[in-house]
Amino acid sequence: MAIPKNDLVIIALLQTIIILETGNFSSHFSMVHYEEDHFVSHIREKRTVTTDQWNYIIEVVVNASNVETIQQIRSVLNATSFPKALDNSTEISDISITTVCSSNATSIQCRCEEHFAWPDSICVTYGACDEISSGICKCIDGIPADGQSCQSISALLTQVEYAVDVELNVTDIETVDYLRSLLESSAFNLALGPTVNVTHIVITTVCFPNDTNFQCWCEEQYVWSFDNCITYGACDEIIGDTCQCINSIPTNGQYCQPQTVFYEYQIFIEVNTTDVDQLRNTLNSISFPVQISNQLIISEAIFTTVYSQNLTEIQCQCEDDYLWPCDKCATYGKCNSNTTSTYFTTCPQTTTSPTTDPSLLYEYVISVELNISDVIQINRLRSILRNIYPVSINDVQIYGVNISTVCYPSSAGYQYSCEDQYRWSCDRCLLYGSCDNITEDTCGCINAIPSDGQYCQPADQHNFTACNISTTTPSPPNSTPTATPHGNTTTATMSPTNATTGMITTAVTTTPTTIVTIATSTPAPNTNPTTATSTKAATTTTTTTRVPPTNSITEFNVEMSVELNKTYPPDLNDKSSSAYKDLESRINDVLLNEYKGLTGFVNVSVTGFSEGSIVTDFTVQTRQIILPEVINANTNLPKAMAPIAEVIGSVTAVFKSPIPITSSPDIIYTGRTMTLMCDDKLNEGDISGSVWTFKGREIKSGGRIIISNSGVTSSLKVNNVILRDIGRYECTLTGSNISFSQNGDVTKEKIKKAPIIRVQSQVNVKCKEGQKQSLQCCVQSTYTIKWFRDSELLSTNPVTNNEENCIKYDYTLSSCSEPRQIVFTCKVESPLYEEKTVLNVFRDDVVCNAPPYGEGQEGDISSIGCDEGLEGFKKAQCQSSGEWRFLEDTCIVTEIKELLIDSESLDEATVPEFVADLNMTVTNEQSQISNSSAAIAAIVDIIGNIAAIITDDVSQSVIEDVLGTVDVIIGDDSRESWESLNANETRNSSSRLLGSLESLASGLAEEVNFATQRILLNSTTFNNSFRADLNSSVVLVIPNDINLINVLITTITFRALNNVMPTRNSSFDTSLFNANSNETVIDDNINAAVVLVQIKRNETIRNVTLSYSKLNESLSQVPQCVFWNFALFGYLGGWDDEGCTFVSDINNTVTCNCNHLTSFSLLMATDIPPDLREALDIVTYVGVAISLASLVICLIIEGYVWKAITRNSTAFMRHVSIINTALSLLIANICFIIGASIAKNPLENPGEDFVVPLEPCSTATFFMHFFYLAVFFWMLVSGLLLFYRTVMVFSHMSRSIMLSIGFLLGYGCPLIIAVITVAVTAPGNGYIRKDEACWLNWLETHALLAMVIPALVIVSINLVIVIVVLFKMLRRGVGDATQTDERHTLVVILRFAVYLTPLFGLTWALGIGTMISSTNKGIHIAFAFFNSLQGLFILVFGTLLNSKIRSILSRTLPTSSTGSNNTTEVPVVVFPLTVD
Repeated sequence: MAIPKNDLVIIALLQTIIILETGNFSSHFSMVHYEEDHFVSHIREKRTVTTDQWNYIIEVVVNASNVETIQQIRSVLNATSFPKALDNSTEISDISITTVCSSNATSIQCRCEEHFAWPDSICVTYGACDEISSGICKCIDGIPADGQSCQSISALLTQVEYAVDVELNVTDIETVDYLRSLLESSAFNLALGPTVNVTHIVITTVCFPNDTNFQCWCEEQYVWSFDNCITYGACDEIIGDTCQCINSIPTNGQYCQPQTVFYEYQIFIEVNTTDVDQLRNTLNSISFPVQISNQLIISEAIFTTVYSQNLTEIQCQCEDDYLWPCDKCATYGKCNSNTTSTYFTTCPQTTTSPTTDPSLLYEYVISVELNISDVIQINRLRSILRNIYPVSINDVQIYGVNISTVCYPSSAGYQYSCEDQYRWSCDRCLLYGSCDNITEDTCGCINAIPSDGQYCQPADQHNFTACNISTTTPSPPNSTPTATPHGNTTTATMSPTNATTGMITTAVTTTPTTIVTIATSTPAPNTNPTTATSTKAATTTTTTTRVPPTNSITEFNVEMSVELNKTYPPDLNDKSSSAYKDLESRINDVLLNEYKGLTGFVNVSVTGFSEGSIVTDFTVQTRQIILPEVINANTNLPKAMAPIAEVIGSVTAVFKSPIPITSSPDIIYTGRTMTLMCDDKLNEGDISGSVWTFKGREIKSGGRIIISNSGVTSSLKVNNVILRDIGRYECTLTGSNISFSQNGDVTKEKIKKAPIIRVQSQVNVKCKEGQKQSLQCCVQSTYTIKWFRDSELLSTNPVTNNEENCIKYDYTLSSCSEPRQIVFTCKVESPLYEEKTVLNVFRDDVVCNAPPYGEGQEGDISSIGCDEGLEGFKKAQCQSSGEWRFLEDTCIVTEIKELLIDSESLDEATVPEFVADLNMTVTNEQSQISNSSAAIAAIVDIIGNIAAIITDDVSQSVIEDVLGTVDVIIGDDSRESWESLNANETRNSSSRLLGSLESLASGLAEEVNFATQRILLNSTTFNNSFRADLNSSVVLVIPNDINLINVLITTITFRALNNVMPTRNSSFDTSLFNANSNETVIDDNINAAVVLVQIKRNETIRNVTLSYSKLNESLSQVPQCVFWNFALFGYLGGWDDEGCTFVSDINNTVTCNCNHLTSFSLLMATDIPPDLREALDIVTYVGVAISLASLVICLIIEGYVWKAITRNSTAFMRHVSIINTALSLLIANICFIIGASIAKNPLENPGEDFVVPLEPCSTATFFMHFFYLAVFFWMLVSGLLLFYRTVMVFSHMSRSIMLSIGFLLGYGCPLIIAVITVAVTAPGNGYIRKDEACWLNWLETHALLAMVIPALVIVSINLVIVIVVLFKMLRRGVGDATQTDERHTLVVILRFAVYLTPLFGLTWALGIGTMISSTNKGIHIAFAFFNSLQGLFILVFGTLLNSKIRSILSRTLPTSSTGSNNTTEVPVVVFPLTVD
């Protein structure tokens, strides 16, 4: 038998596959003898080595009584050379002193020698007597009880990786989503101790309850094993023996496992044997799949072809299910007419029969094709194969494994290159196109994959056919050539009679392909020798004109440089100069002579000169890189350059690879991870370093960028990918002989914007059986979404949205027996993204019910999605008061989020381009940014990152773009966002912004003048003294100082920073901080521009005078000259007056003097003095109570006397006006009380949330607005009636007409104004104030004008009426009266003046006084007193002072000498009270 054991070939094959797959050759064949000698008891470790020997580390303890002995031992050891042989088999390789213990006055200290140290655990246990650094120390206070000694520092500092599973129990799914987003967008390096770092955290498994049990879902790239899917039940589809979800928590504590990627290899093996049936039976008896190792499985082994020799020829017969293709049948001839099983008559090579001599060995040549994508494995395999053979396996000896062919993609297709000592035959070179020179009828590289599966042949064992100059037109691969010349070939090799080709199927990968030839030998059986046969191939020869190959030949560029020891002349900067051309020509001649011998050489030329002596750059163009040739040429170049100049150092070379950098995965979505691989396919041995660039700028490892080198490969890992990562990447690997460079483009087709799924993640609903709850989900229009409940696909309806793709699912509430949570998932299936909505169904009464957060019970949290164009969420909690209390707002503009991520990896060179992009983005998105506190906070962080990078020499373009960005975020429309930021847990966003701007201003290195809408930058140089008028709002003066010479001073004036900076000062009560309110009641306002002053040089300015123009000229109380102190309140920052003093307040200009430079401003008291607030509140509430009582009494009296006093039309309309004025004011005051109870007064509720509830406060405000306007318009009716009866004496108007006009004016006009106000301002949430009071909005929409303008117009009209009426009365009285009558007229005028002034609301003139003199106590008290008693005025002046009413009430009528009523009917006009 040719094979002593039936499975010998299978064993050899499997062994070969293991070797090739693992690359671990030595561990399978090194013969290690486990003969352990017993030396001494201190042997602590035995280390295996790759040879037949043991290494022992022996510790010896020496007790010495004096230091001299230790020094003597140390000297002897230092003088001894190692290794020292003890006998033929034992030697001492090294002896080192590790630890020296000695006693001091109180204890024993053990110190380590050089290169040794104590581990951290020992340092902590016994106490370090020196510094613990990097988890090690050199000295401890005691002798370790376990006998340990100092250990090698290199061993202690060796890092070991551990994978730790941590289980978190959380009830809030938002926590899981937040943790997931945090982990995906952050690069971790968390130090748990001096020696332990957490480098990576990944969520693998998420378990949550469903209706009956738990479901455990695997995160992306993690799966459940098949056993777990079957045992616990899969809740999704089982694919590839894995699933993503199971219906229970595994009892064995297992979690999802990383998804394993399987590679499948197809290996074709040719086996020469005399007993085919026995080998076939052996294969059939093996049960497949066969597991060779944990990573390798053979799925099946199949015979495809059997070669056998009959009397005249060799026949190649196909096994069952295999056929020869038609072209093979036609080319080689069929053995019979069977069309289903064909044979061909000529084998590709002839063989001889085996010999009968038992001493002969059979030689098998097995070709194995490996499809791998990692070139590192090829290089590693190449270096290993040179040293491990021969290897014996039973009776089989593998005496050589050689790589013959390496295939890889090129720009035009594929290239198949031969390894050393292997070549392509001439016909292959011509047929497929040679990519190098054809020498000795062979070539080393072809431009296509041979269609017949042939590989490179050994150059010394193969008779190659001579090249025929007249050849056929080459055909492309996988096609039949038009004419193929063949010479007569005779191949005689010793082989068994039958040849069998087996095919083993395992995996499939991609390029490059490596063909490995394995040569084995085995003892031969006794058979009769057979002579070698000669076979003449059938040929068809056609003489044609030679045509160059159609395959394009790739040319490679190797960029080199050499430094010449020669002075650099300026003429070399000009390529047209004679000096440049002369030196270029001389060097080109030398280069051509040295490099023209390279295989595949095309050209070499100088590309330029640069300074540093003379650095000459040149490029070598070649079609093939043979490294030893390049190294030899580079080595010889310095000698050849000697006639021109001495060469300094060596030649540096960089090979520019035409193969692009590989990246994975194929499509990367923002927020995920991208990996770029750069493989040195040229050098042998590991690379010594790498440099990566992006868009021409070097990339450093850090943050979300991780660069790692291993072997001949460098990888660039980009976490949290953003769209700004699109561009060209280039790597340069430093090899042992030549640097290797690759580049590649990451395009917009490669990186795509991830889906932004907008859902309401937490919904609370009171259970009502049969009620439908709508759940809406939206995503960008380029993606499609679906609703799921667990794994069930739900039926949805599309929602009309032009910009997004939105769907809605209506869930019908069923059983209300108990509260429950239902989880719905909105999924984007390609790519896989999802967001969950938790529907919290409760049975108890609803406590909160207001949009946009909906229903809820006390303590419930509602989370809603952001507006379109933003990503994040808004979250609020239901309070016992029935209001939703705002918790968190993470809504951010996507572009700003990406800029923030990008800013974390900026360097100084990339800052100018980055800030330009930032300024443009912020300008384009300013409307959304102003209303997003998260976006503003992100911009503050970005500016902080920029300021941290550029500490000196800030350019003009950078500072202008930064200030352009800041100008957008400090406007009036961003005030609310800043209030939220200043009131959150950190409260220092504004402080960080100002600090960053100070840092940039101090680094400004040039004179600049720049202005935006709200910011003025001035940077100039001065000597001795300085004065500047900064935008007519601040005058800065630095008096004469002879030490100030050529000083660059920078000032930045912010007119709108009062919107940004909080008003807390050094006396602020920090106990009033609250994370969800606008801090507390602040009695100061920033009443001037904020001016930032910095100087470039380290000069000390001790005298600075600033004169501020007030922003609000009505403020005059307690001016405070302040600067922003960043250190106050635990570095939250606040205004401080240390070093600044108040000088004067003249003509609305406040002058201050300070003894330092920083950011200055002016604080002043608010409109209402603080000490008056409580008193004014008391006056207001008491007055309103009196007014309400008075108005009720007035209405009762008017009803009682109605018939008696309305007998004529004038009296009728007068009392109609009084009743409606009283009724409107009564209802308005009731609405005022309701509104005050809804909103929280800062004085009564310090530290609480002052945000008013939208719906109830809007309702109260509408009715207040309407009825206060009605009061004014009924006052107008009274004034017009007085004017009508006084001026138009003889005119007559019916009662019905007068009544119609009165009601149209009194209620129609107020209704129209109130409704228009709501319609215009409510859609933008600008109808009412946001906090502290229910009243019309002023800051955003100026809705208050809808009250102020009609009131002022009516007051003005009534004033004109009073003047006209008085004029008429005076005129009549003066013309008809005697001296006595004149006195009576004066009394009448006085009485009318006394009556009409309060009744027409003239007391509101006091309101003008509060605006003019905001801190005058008397005006404030008078205004509050008179306006809160409007109801009392109506009762007294409109009713009780009417003599006729008094007569009716007293049952007596006044007598009249003229027989007419002497009571003057005076229409009543009153102005209502409004409290802000």
